[in-house]
Amino acid sequence: MAVDFTGNWKHVESENFEACLEALGVNFAIRKIAKNTNPRLEIQQDLNNFKIKTVSIKTTEVKFKIGEEFEDDLPMGKVKIMPTWDGEKLHFDIDSPVGKLVNEREIRSDGRLYLVMKAPDGTTCTRIFTKE
Repeated sequence: MAVDFTGNWKHVESENFEACLEALGVNFAIRKIAKNTNPRLEIQQDLNNFKIKTVSIKTTEVKFKIGEEFEDDLPMGKVKIMPTWDGEKLHFDIDSPVGKLVNEREIRSDGRLYLVMKAPDGTTCTRIFTKE
């Protein structure tokens, strides 16, 4: 594992985000608000231990270790998340009230962090962050 996600990341671009939220059953008002926010991620990584703070309309923080399931609250309700490495991607299998979701974070060759989210119906979106 050579990738280090540590740093402050600001949201700069989204692809298909609102459609993904709709596929997850997020209501119209929350989708509109979420679509127009530019969250900031504060990531601290120590090998396989992570703390990710998302600063947006609502600030949230999760701490987890790769290979150990944890719980979180997402817009569709309480979820169980299993974080693993998939090569140099940080992979999340998420059991949620709306079905199984997949999130992957990776730092691509352009130096940006890509968060790819897959809804149970196959709808996919990407949120792109640059390092501050």
